[in-house]
Amino acid sequence: MLPKQHIIINLIICLILLFFIQPIYVLIIFLSSVFIDFDHYLYYVFEKKRFSLKSAYNWFLIETTKFHNLSVEEKKKHRYFILIFHGLEPLILLYLFSFYIPILFFIFFGFLMHLIEDSIIATKFKYLKRKLFLSYAIYMHIKNKVK
Repeated sequence: MLPKQHIIINLIICLILLFFIQPIYVLIIFLSSVFIDFDHYLYYVFEKKRFSLKSAYNWFLIETTKFHNLSVEEKKKHRYFILIFHGLEPLILLYLFSFYIPILFFIFFGFLMHLIEDSIIATKFKYLKRKLFLSYAIYMHIKNKVK
């Protein structure tokens, strides 16, 4: 899902949450639901050794479009992105740490909203397992050589 779509959807959700939660916590939820995608930029910097945010955005648009157009069998052979904030593992860690640092619960909630939205797209294009499990994405990244 594109950042613009995440912003619109999460803004609507957060406006509703304002009726139930203090504004500062709603802001944390909103920001974390959008800035979780910072890991896309980190992956781009690591892979391409470039720092242009605009180039990273354009590169991901192109690569994601290519990936979406692959058959299910071709997707299994494709080298996956390693997005360190995407997956159940980082989500579980955030949740567990939120017992010790309560503000992390709101970051957890923002990440959860984002991952649910991404999972809808991943289901449509048949790569949900990659989106749900960081460990699987790492495994497939190492296993497959095709970019």
